[in-house]
Amino acid sequence: MTSSNLLWGALALGAVTGMRSMLAPMMVSRALAARDDIDGADEPARTLASHRAQQFLMPMAAAELLGDKMRFAPDRTILPSMLFRALSGGVTAAALAGARREPIWLPALIGATAALVASEIGLSMRKSYQSNWLTNAALGLTEDCLALAVGSAGLRRALNER
Repeated sequence: MTSSNLLWGALALGAVTGMRSMLAPMMVSRALAARDDIDGADEPARTLASHRAQQFLMPMAAAELLGDKMRFAPDRTILPSMLFRALSGGVTAAALAGARREPIWLPALIGATAALVASEIGLSMRKSYQSNWLTNAALGLTEDCLALAVGSAGLRRALNER
């Protein structure tokens, strides 16, 4: 049986992935790598906790945080972006389940679905301001802060940390 804390964490981190596709995987990667019990964890927790994953995810998340505010940033709801966000949200939630040695499929489904919903909501909130670069950038920064706060809370809950 899957714990409610894990499901809430999957929902929160999936939503973060909808806002910033690389932020939740990076946050989970760092949190899992710091755990003493990760060697015995199920996949994809071990992969996401690997040094190689951290080396890849950190610069990708940073680039996305910066790139999101640029005028040339692509629409987050185009099909390739939505597919990637769903995959990212699902894998992130599955990694949390693997670290907790719980079944991965329900958390993965929740994470992927939350990513898709959050992508649509986030875009709809900023779409009318995209022509004003400064306002759009300020809203993007606000969204970054929200994503970090929601991600941190979800991560703590999913891993039963206070």
